[in-house]
Amino acid sequence: MTEALAIVRTPLRLTLGGGGTDLPFYRSRFGGDMLTVAISLCVTVVGRLGRLDGGHRFSHDVTDITAAGAEVGNPYLREALRLTGTDRPCEITSMGPVPPGTGLGSSGAFAISLLGVLHALAGREPSPVELIEQAHELEVGRLGMPIGKQDHYACGLGGPRRLVIDTSGTVTATRIVATPRTLRLLDERLLLFYTRRRRDSVAQLVVPTAGTELSRRIEQLDHIRKLGDETRVALEAGRLDDIPPLMREHWHIKRQREASGLWDDWLSAARAQGAEAGKIVGAGGGGFLLVYAGPDTHPRVIAALRDTGLVHVPFTFTDKGTVTTRLGGRP
Repeated sequence: MTEALAIVRTPLRLTLGGGGTDLPFYRSRFGGDMLTVAISLCVTVVGRLGRLDGGHRFSHDVTDITAAGAEVGNPYLREALRLTGTDRPCEITSMGPVPPGTGLGSSGAFAISLLGVLHALAGREPSPVELIEQAHELEVGRLGMPIGKQDHYACGLGGPRRLVIDTSGTVTATRIVATPRTLRLLDERLLLFYTRRRRDSVAQLVVPTAGTELSRRIEQLDHIRKLGDETRVALEAGRLDDIPPLMREHWHIKRQREASGLWDDWLSAARAQGAEAGKIVGAGGGGFLLVYAGPDTHPRVIAALRDTGLVHVPFTFTDKGTVTTRLGGRP
């Protein structure tokens, strides 16, 4: 009998506007509104049923071999096994191009791919939204992560999306109403650089419960939300020239919360070679730098930022969300 094998790939994402408005402390008060786009970098999880020793083998950053699912050391796998009711011996391996905690939604993409593999091995086919909501439950409900729903929906559905989240947490995900030409031209103007720095995303996302610091965070997110809406309007109207000023204003807001010296140096180096704007991707403190620059300046911008120690990471936009492939015998 052939073995049951499943492969699930989920793309990473970029936030084009409104980032952070899905965080529970803000969304529960005002709702959230974000622009996202899935990109060609993916988190892939491969799984197969059956081990002669009756145990579980999980390879992520380290390899974990246990006799039973309840003994699994990795909290994601342990809770995913419980959430899906999986108790059959299996082997799971994950792989991806970026380290965790770098701002591209990798933990959400991993949660979706992991759950997708376990469902596929059991012969189940949850809808994309069912899988997305279960991934959110895994990370927030089971693991207590202080995150929103942006990553799960942006990565799980793919494409350029507007994600509107009401105060109860219900998400309305619609495709950004921009022409293919506008999206292609935007894609051609964005450069992504790995800074070789990682941040504790949990620490970055924790917010005060009251006082002036909370008021300041809400004010910043109000402003970021407004900029996100202006970005959406610009894209839908095909006005790409409006995007760089909005990115620069967004960075001005975020740098109030960041140790911005290195980031300012990197952006200055890029702008000296013709780049028009740039910003941190994700909650901040490390990860990736996104740069907006005309295609004719790309060789110079890439060379200048490589000289500062950054790593250029090629990517393209993708319409694909989570993709599941099943091979082999019956589960």
